[in-house]
Amino acid sequence: MNFNKKLAVAVSGAVLLMAGQLALADSTTDIVDALVSKGVLTEEEGKLITKGATSKAKADEKANKSRVKVSDVIDNAEFYGNMRARYEYRDGDGVGANTNSQNQEEKRNRARGKLEFGIKTNSGKWYSDVLLATGTNSSGISSARSDNFTFGGGDTNYNAKEGIYLKRAMLGWTPNDWLTLEAGRMSNPLYTTPMVWDGDYSVTGFQEKVKFNVGNTEIFGVAGQWANGAWDSKNFNATNGYTDTRGNASSNLLFAFQGGLKTPVTDVSSAKIAVTQYVYGGQRGYNGTNVYLPGWANDKAAGVTNSVNNLDITEIPAEFNYMTSSSIGVRLYGDYVYNHSAQDRADAAARSGQTGTTGTTTDYSAFGGEDTAWLLGVRIASAKDLKSFEGNKGKAGDWSANLWYQEMGAFALDPNLNDSDFFDSRLNMKGYVFKGQYNIEDNVFFNLAYGYGERLNSVLGTPYTAGNDLALNINKMNLLQLDLTYKF
Repeated sequence: MNFNKKLAVAVSGAVLLMAGQLALADSTTDIVDALVSKGVLTEEEGKLITKGATSKAKADEKANKSRVKVSDVIDNAEFYGNMRARYEYRDGDGVGANTNSQNQEEKRNRARGKLEFGIKTNSGKWYSDVLLATGTNSSGISSARSDNFTFGGGDTNYNAKEGIYLKRAMLGWTPNDWLTLEAGRMSNPLYTTPMVWDGDYSVTGFQEKVKFNVGNTEIFGVAGQWANGAWDSKNFNATNGYTDTRGNASSNLLFAFQGGLKTPVTDVSSAKIAVTQYVYGGQRGYNGTNVYLPGWANDKAAGVTNSVNNLDITEIPAEFNYMTSSSIGVRLYGDYVYNHSAQDRADAAARSGQTGTTGTTTDYSAFGGEDTAWLLGVRIASAKDLKSFEGNKGKAGDWSANLWYQEMGAFALDPNLNDSDFFDSRLNMKGYVFKGQYNIEDNVFFNLAYGYGERLNSVLGTPYTAGNDLALNINKMNLLQLDLTYKF
């Protein structure tokens, strides 16, 4: 084939491929036939080009048919989620309800599952996040802190269909590079630990986030205005002989303010620290002022323990990351919490009417202190660099090991928010947790976790409420979990 013919073949091939991308199958055939008739192409070369263009046109047509369509005003949409299968063993000992202070032991063996499925969209400076998750809609305070369902469970205990609930539904706006505004039901934006916030918990309301750099240091801040109960203030009064049986109610609000920084220390190390202040408002109605709080050690397991009165909390989480080699990172981390109104909270507990065999409700000394909570831990993991280690991102074959110890004073924390697994949503507990993970694939993980907890102050109790997994006023407990998680 001479040079001119080679050039003609190349040009005609490019034209035909472009035509194929535009799905002009008929035009492609006509052009090829013309080139063959003029002797520019042989019949074999013409068939080869026509076949390639036709295949490309069919592939494009199939892709267009299978593509998920979204509104023209949406720049892009992303589906995401995860599925998890879990084996769990949990046991504990303590005083149960209606046992005349007799000590009991409770054991639970469960196979459990979890599903989350969501979609994120963005349109210019606006974006959204909607996430559905499994779980329960029980009246217990732990229901908001767990997306698990138990195999063979459901409303009838005969493999009934499990419930799907709205975990997130939020709208966000980024007017510039350093400010983000969000509203709705959202993921927790705070830098924190499970000692203070359960990882499954969603916040509801409004939040504002700022982030900017000063040299190599990142400065960040968060302000949250969230409903800690129904954000629905109402007050009905009886007038002219009319009585409204709906009663009175008032919102319980949580305001959070966090400021912090993240900075490199060396080329292979970094540090991060923040200070968070929590302020509670509208303390009436459910979870309101001066209802029952953790009582005596030998109290039975009844009573309300999720009050939010007298909580004025400061939290300080921090971490130090260091790459010990090109593939291994170490993190030392901690969290410190102090409730400035803990003594008032303790006094309210003593006045709330709980009595026990160890004293009377006027014995205020038993309720003193218990104003702090703290956590110390270490994480070791394989990582390709410091950035991936800081973000806890791994690939197939990567592993991590995490060990921490914590103590939670009875009046130091909001009992509605802390982790529901390893300390069963209880305060007045101390103990340790180990978590190990191996990445089978980039998106498939195996986890092993074990935790042990026991009562911190032997005089005060850890009574349960509806939703706790162990129906005991706990003395000590164990928890073992084996997880297999698939992300998509």
